[in-house]
Amino acid sequence: MPRPPPEAFAAEDDEEARRSEYVLMLAEFLRSFHSDDLRRILLHPEPSLHFPLVIDYAELLEFDPGLANILYNYPKGFLPDFDAAAQRAQGEVLEILNKSELLASPDKSKPAAVQKEFVHVRINTSGSPLLFPESSPSIGKVRVKHRGILLTLKGTVIRSGGVKMIEGERQYQCRKCNYRFHCHPELEAGNRITLPASCPSKSSKGCPSASFQLIEDSITCHDYQEIKIQECVQLLDVGSIPRSIPVILMDDLVDIVKAGDDVIATGILSAKWSSDVKDVRCNLDPVFIANYVRRTNELKSGIDIPEEIIKKFDFFWAEHRDTPLKGRNEILKGICPQIYGLFTVKLAAC
Repeated sequence: MPRPPPEAFAAEDDEEARRSEYVLMLAEFLRSFHSDDLRRILLHPEPSLHFPLVIDYAELLEFDPGLANILYNYPKGFLPDFDAAAQRAQGEVLEILNKSELLASPDKSKPAAVQKEFVHVRINTSGSPLLFPESSPSIGKVRVKHRGILLTLKGTVIRSGGVKMIEGERQYQCRKCNYRFHCHPELEAGNRITLPASCPSKSSKGCPSASFQLIEDSITCHDYQEIKIQECVQLLDVGSIPRSIPVILMDDLVDIVKAGDDVIATGILSAKWSSDVKDVRCNLDPVFIANYVRRTNELKSGIDIPEEIIKKFDFFWAEHRDTPLKGRNEILKGICPQIYGLFTVKLAAC
């Protein structure tokens, strides 16, 4: 897919107007294709949760190929516009819901529709042109050329880290002109915040001050988790070593997969670097910042168990109601009876 000209995100003079136009178009797309999802989010009783809004890339491509092209080539700059569009679309759908409630008799048993602050647009590339090898390579073939585009990786989770809390945004105020602005930590640099060299005020005169103060209670935090996925061993040639890559999950993506799950992850390839140390070489380690993760292995909870088996187990445990450990030991004896002993191993297998 050809890249649009660099001017798409380069010119600062009309960048804000261009982004506002993008937000309007994306909000129209969300209202056209995902109004039901927006209603469900608005009617959810918990306003402080993070809500995913999953869209199909193929739908966006059909709606406006230009927007889909920019999303593919510049996801890091474009995905925040999508989240802003979700907020705008929420407000428009909420206005429609409020008008319909005024016309009809209000139902106090239903939760009131409230606009949610944290709605994240998630991109599902299934069934779209983004599944061709250039944007969906195997993990072992990920290279620098894939950095910065909307990438899709398939693999198996081999490690699932603990859930942590990470800082996502701070607000500062210029001590001279009192202009307020937001600063986002650099995830690739250990979540370090770099303040601007001068005041980013957009006034006509400008402000040369470089003295800022942190506004209290302006720090926003997010859930954070790192997992590692490995390319499927079955798809490798004989003698090949499976490659792996760390994946960063945030907010609603946290804790939705576990080790052993087969997943498809869509996101942005980036690199983590160590902090600046004098006379020490800076190493860049690839990392995948996920926008959407989908599990592909089927859950085993839906297995149909015959009724006679259920009755047999009920009868067995009814007999051993007073001696459950004796019943457990009888079951352990029935596991691989040809193998003598190994009581602890068989107990762990239950």
